[in-house]
Amino acid sequence: MLLCMPKRTPSDETAAVASAFATWLRRRREERGMTQEQLAHQSGLSRNQIQNLENNRNNNATGRSSANPSLDTILALESALGLQLGELLLEVRRFMESPER
Repeated sequence: MLLCMPKRTPSDETAAVASAFATWLRRRREERGMTQEQLAHQSGLSRNQIQNLENNRNNNATGRSSANPSLDTILALESALGLQLGELLLEVRRFMESPER
């Protein structure tokens, strides 16, 4: 018997963090003078993945779609952006609390 899990809709909090993450990632990449292709190459991700993250898009059909990067993706981006372990999420949190947003 095959059981299907219901599609999970992101919470409002998850959607807010995903939106801030998308904006932060684009700004951080641009501050470093990198193209999406360069960040993709340095992180081992595809340019399409970077583009989807920066546009807060997910490639699944859940209706309310927001990017939800895996831990592997977050670690790859941290390394490519010269951040220490755990720094990326802290920077996104600071960005969410800042007036620049």
